Amino acid sequence: MSRKRRITSDEQGAATIEFALLTLFFFLCALVALDFASYFVQRSQLAAAVSAGSISAFTNRSAVPFQALPTYIQNAAHLSDPPQVSVSCNGSVNGCVNTGRSCACLSTTGSYMSAACGSSCPSGNTPASTAGYYLQITASSRYRAVVLPRGMLNGTQIVQSVAVRLQ
Repeated sequence: MSRKRRITSDEQGAATIEFALLTLFFFLCALVALDFASYFVQRSQLAAAVSAGSISAFTNRSAVPFQALPTYIQNAAHLSDPPQVSVSCNGSVNGCVNTGRSCACLSTTGSYMSAACGSSCPSGNTPASTAGYYLQITASSRYRAVVLPRGMLNGTQIVQSVAVRLQ
């Protein structure tokens, strides 16, 4: 029997090769699952940071540290790439103040309409609400996958937003 024929007809190593191929497939599936899990963990961390920022602002609603709020949220997120954070009040970016606040009504579409503080909001706005001073916090971060190709989750923008009534 020739050497080539002897090697191709020998089945002793077949189980080892099958195990190696199945192990490779298993680890590839595990890496993809870890990428998806990492995405959801990052999204959860960003949501928790935005929530912590809104709770901090509500707790200190008469003297909110508006300039320190983005840094607080970035540090609370514990992400390797800090998120971009924007803070606005009554729909006005960089218009947040602690004294002389003007009030607005928040509509169901997310827009603001000027109104006197404490007055009833017209229909079409949030149900049975009164005009108040609203703080909007929006944080966004780009997800970077380890295994997944661009377009699946890699490069996806994760955005978390909250509106808090301060007055």
